[in-house]
Amino acid sequence: MQENLRSYMRLVEKRSREHNQAFGMLYAQGLYGACAAIIRQEIDNLMRVDYLAFSVPLTDRDKLCGDALSGARWQRRTEKGKRTDIRDVEFHTYAKDNHSWVSLAYEYSSKFIHLTIFWDYGVSDPLVTMPAKDRLDLASYLSSYHGFAGHDLKMNDLFEYLPEVFEKIRSNIECYVDQKDGLLLQPLSS
Repeated sequence: MQENLRSYMRLVEKRSREHNQAFGMLYAQGLYGACAAIIRQEIDNLMRVDYLAFSVPLTDRDKLCGDALSGARWQRRTEKGKRTDIRDVEFHTYAKDNHSWVSLAYEYSSKFIHLTIFWDYGVSDPLVTMPAKDRLDLASYLSSYHGFAGHDLKMNDLFEYLPEVFEKIRSNIECYVDQKDGLLLQPLSS
């Protein structure tokens, strides 16, 4: 009866709720790097449910979720019939195919998962070290989805929009969780 899938989706929902709570507290304290890291973790939730919804047949989802619940890595069968671990790049591919903005949010927020110059945001603006095209892409994304009116994006501008970015990701996950019994009976697109 898809018990593993239900349990997995409950974990996704719990993790997302906790991220929401932590994000609010961190943002209120001006801990923007930690907020970006939470965004990256929330993208991880989205990538995994996208993968389930768009690449795993309904009949196989429960087993895959059972693997995750038991601590095993997700695997898939290759064209040659071998079993191989599913890597983040594959999860990312499915997510970006369904959400055009996910690559940009993933790339930017990953800079706060790893120790990078972005963590020095209190001293200097790390966006000035980014290629101009990447800054323009970020500004365009914020303009299209969140109403950013400027063209020359600064780190402080980006911080202002972190709550909206987080909420967009969280609400996409919520769409999956809210499906009948959390079973992902039908793939969604947004």
